Amino acid sequence: MWWRRLRYTLLLVALCAIATCPRAHRSCNARIRAREANELLDYLSDRVIAYAVANGRMPPTPAGPTPSSSCCDQGGECAPDAAQWATPGWQALAFSIDTEHRYSYAYIPAPDGKSAIIRAIGNVNCDEIVSTYELELTLTPAGVRRVAKSSNPRE
Repeated sequence: MWWRRLRYTLLLVALCAIATCPRAHRSCNARIRAREANELLDYLSDRVIAYAVANGRMPPTPAGPTPSSSCCDQGGECAPDAAQWATPGWQALAFSIDTEHRYSYAYIPAPDGKSAIIRAIGNVNCDEIVSTYELELTLTPAGVRRVAKSSNPRE
């Protein structure tokens, strides 16, 4: 008698695990893919801050969005293309992506040179929802202040 109850309980647990497994897999993949944007925005912000500290203003040349089309047009990942990163803005920041990536990146300086926005935009699931990650950098007397914003993260 107790064995039947145990069997039904184990069966229920197994069914619950099977039902949630695809959702957990998608969530894990989205987290891993979103890490790309955060890591590259941090790296790019370090490049911008180094320039700002050395020159007293943000780099003046805008860059991007690069690539200009969605990575979903290429099957979900953009192929590396050195020519895309050969624009004056990216070269001034010594920034390029030499591996497959899922986001488009942009650098937008303010005309006064006191602030800039670094942005990553992508659709890692290739659905209708686009994720945006931004770092707003502001030059202050104490250094450079970073403010991170995101909309639809991990989508």
